[in-house]
Amino acid sequence: MFQRVSATRARRGSVLLLAAVTLTSGLLAMPTAAIAAEIPSVVATVQGQSISAEELTSALHGELLRLDMQRYQVLKEKLDELIAERILSLAAAQRGVSVQQLIQDEIVAKVPAVTPEQVQAFYEANKNRIRQPLEKITEQMTAYLQQQHQEQRRQAFLKELRPHYSVSVALRAPRIEVATDGKPALGTDGAPVTIVEFSDFQCPYCRQVQPTLKRLMAEYEGKVKLVFRDFPLRNIHPQAQKAAEAAQCAAEQQKFWPYHDKLFAAASLHIDDLKKYAHELELQVEQFTACLDSNKYASGIEADMQAGQNAGVNATPTFFVNGYPLSGAASYERFKEVVDAALEQAQSARTN
Repeated sequence: MFQRVSATRARRGSVLLLAAVTLTSGLLAMPTAAIAAEIPSVVATVQGQSISAEELTSALHGELLRLDMQRYQVLKEKLDELIAERILSLAAAQRGVSVQQLIQDEIVAKVPAVTPEQVQAFYEANKNRIRQPLEKITEQMTAYLQQQHQEQRRQAFLKELRPHYSVSVALRAPRIEVATDGKPALGTDGAPVTIVEFSDFQCPYCRQVQPTLKRLMAEYEGKVKLVFRDFPLRNIHPQAQKAAEAAQCAAEQQKFWPYHDKLFAAASLHIDDLKKYAHELELQVEQFTACLDSNKYASGIEADMQAGQNAGVNATPTFFVNGYPLSGAASYERFKEVVDAALEQAQSARTN
């Protein structure tokens, strides 16, 4: 769902009592500054010259931020499991049955047995990766698909139950400040939520997520601002750098976003094509060509790359929603979940 710099988850009855489940945690992802505070102020000396903890952590800023995010993801996945277990336990107690019986009644019993046709369809869709005859792995695939269907039913059941229980989660993803001044933007300046996108015009996943972003901007009009920053993966996308420069040249003529859309819809990003797209969008082609040929914006794009790396970006697309990272071509539902949480936090901050 993303590309890395190097070649690289109605109420069921009015008689249900609402139970308060307040989950707090001191295990928040540790910010990089806290890491420096945990090690000696001087970590080494060379011929009497000291290397400080601050110097060490500053040199590893992006890598440490990525570790912060990995730590948060591990914590969040386990916390989600614990919340689910607690909700199932409360629901079972409300019905006067064991958790095991609740799971049997509401999950296992409601998932039909996998059919041979489903196994065949799964095999055909994945046989290039499976590389074994169907008859040898039919039993394993049937068990796998049954387990997958039961997990889908489990998630659906938890979604049904959750409105009946008050769940407060204190665990937060690491928040990363990313500058937006002077960068191409869509939406209202005073919007309570700002999404910063680090993207690459030759990245297929960056292209894939564009309709999702357009839908998000339309449905959250006035509430979300989208800011674009360049992160061309030059080692695997050789045309991405000049495409990024071309978009900045188009911005000189107030055509960044039409040109942005043209690039993501394009089949080719060769230099001649970049100039052709300028003509199609009725830009002043002579001015555009002079700008593109001059490498005028190469240093600005390099600055975006450095800012992204300092923020822990190592793949495209990567987003920061009010400072909270979201990687890959996420679904609309995932974006909506993150944006709604950011709006709720912004509203809470205004009222407190």
